[in-house]
Amino acid sequence: MTKLRSLNDNTIVAVNAGHNGLFTSNDLAMLTNSHLDANFTKFLYKAVKSEVLMKVCTNIFINPLAPPSGKGVLIKIANILHWDKFIYISLESQLSYLGVISQVTMNYLTLMTTGRTGLVKTKYGTIEFTHTSRKMADISDYVYYDTEISAFRAIESKAIIDLNRVGRNYNMLEFDNHSVVAGI
Repeated sequence: MTKLRSLNDNTIVAVNAGHNGLFTSNDLAMLTNSHLDANFTKFLYKAVKSEVLMKVCTNIFINPLAPPSGKGVLIKIANILHWDKFIYISLESQLSYLGVISQVTMNYLTLMTTGRTGLVKTKYGTIEFTHTSRKMADISDYVYYDTEISAFRAIESKAIIDLNRVGRNYNMLEFDNHSVVAGI
């Protein structure tokens, strides 16, 4: 069996066994019993070129025959990209989810992170990371865990304050309907 065929089969088996369908280079190296080196990087390029894999964004791939399914693909990608940082859905994405703003953010996810600020364009949409220097202990009362998508979300007042802190789109809010807790 060729290495490409093995990669294809192993990714499909992994997805069928419950994997989320988003594979990092490290995941793929383990699936093919390979070392993550320059030769493996060339192999991944070949796998993408031959359409065994599709590159979603930097260091994240899918098998087009077994793509990720279900809710929250963008947040799953964000969790992989910032695996060692605390992130939570906030700003326009959370306010739209809560119905506080009428605009619906389609294929665009806004997150607060203890990591670096940045914009990541993926096959599934755009992820915007906005840095916060707030410690987890300071915001733990203002975020909750959404088990449906396996991610943290800001409560309404925290999302509004985050929006104010980053200084944008504040005019979308209707203050008569929403109370804001200062200083969160």
